[in-house]
Amino acid sequence: MEFRGKIRDCAVLAALILLLSPASARAEGSASGCAVVTRANVASCAVAASASVAAEREGVAAAGGRRAAAAPWFPSNPTLSFRGGRRAADSEGRGPVFNYYASLSQEIDVSGQRGSRRSAADAEVAARTSDVVATKRRVAAHAYAAYFDALAARDALEVAKRLEATGADVAKATRARAEAGVGSKLDAEITDAAALRLVQSRIHAEREQRVALATLTTLLGRDPTQPPAIASGDLEPLGGSDALAASANLRIVQERPEVKALEHEQRAHASRAQALRRAVFPTLTLSIYAENDGYNERVLGAGLALPLPLPQPVGRTYVGEAAESEALARQAGALSLQLTRDLSNALANAAAAYEAARAEAALFTPERITRTERIIADMAAEVEAGRLAVRDAVLAQQQLMDVLRARVEARHGLAIASVELSLAAGAPLEGAR
Repeated sequence: MEFRGKIRDCAVLAALILLLSPASARAEGSASGCAVVTRANVASCAVAASASVAAEREGVAAAGGRRAAAAPWFPSNPTLSFRGGRRAADSEGRGPVFNYYASLSQEIDVSGQRGSRRSAADAEVAARTSDVVATKRRVAAHAYAAYFDALAARDALEVAKRLEATGADVAKATRARAEAGVGSKLDAEITDAAALRLVQSRIHAEREQRVALATLTTLLGRDPTQPPAIASGDLEPLGGSDALAASANLRIVQERPEVKALEHEQRAHASRAQALRRAVFPTLTLSIYAENDGYNERVLGAGLALPLPLPQPVGRTYVGEAAESEALARQAGALSLQLTRDLSNALANAAAAYEAARAEAALFTPERITRTERIIADMAAEVEAGRLAVRDAVLAQQQLMDVLRARVEARHGLAIASVELSLAAGAPLEGAR
């Protein structure tokens, strides 16, 4: 017996290892797959780590439990009852008799309540499933937006560092001319002040980058003080955004999971109301029984019980509950209509915003940016050679710096507009390019 117990314990341990190993392997694989954040995995990693998505999935599980509760054929379990007694011998010479009574009864639904309850449960499962899809899309959109924010903050910091270095060179050249007696000390102070503002801009850009990285790290379910590595990427809009902007229409909105969830909610409430209306019709209770009576005679029989419905307020007819479910169904229908209108407006706005952002980003051509960067890089040499006045250099420097910053902002705006357009158009976001 002891040997068999050891074998059983080993078998249980081996089974646990086999069951747990795939799960741990999947967890490790998921964690390793999100070690470096890229454009390709940022949405899936955020969805996998999202507590909101996990909560919605539990809502699906809860709805599945209610559907399982509506599956039984009979409204209740059968009832088995038994009672017995012994009658002693009497004065007339009859001996003792053992009397008993046993019955088996079963309640039967004859009004179709089970079908209505199952329809309501199925619709609720579909509604909660649509909620999961909608939540996953919102989380993915937030992840893409945070990813693009991080890339924009990185590019803005690079621009700020280059401008800081250029400003320092201009200030150094101006200071050298002033000390050599060929330049004004006022010009030197002006360039020093301009260089100081560029240092402030770089510090601000560093702070914005830390904030963007903390936001992205939080969406990935990690410690925001320990941001992950981000693979090099460009501020490019999501693929297919041009086609989405051209094909925006009401039919796309009607397929959104948010609208589908309300439609399923409406069906669920309507089915519940139907089940409650049918509850007015009583359920039958069939029973069979066997007994041994006082004269020691055995009897077999069957019975039928039928509840007597009384009108309200004397009895309970579920009229109020049915009216409530019907009102909730109408409410869900009205909310679905309003949501469709709101989403249609959001889609039109997102398409217009994307078109405007695309036109704005197209202004900053590679030739223009190359020319601007070259002029900024040569500015210190022009000032030092005396071919460019200091105050003209400071003014030009501010204008050219605005061009470089505006380019980053325009590309960032286009990327964010593509995310908002994809979300509004119901396009798949996980794994988007």
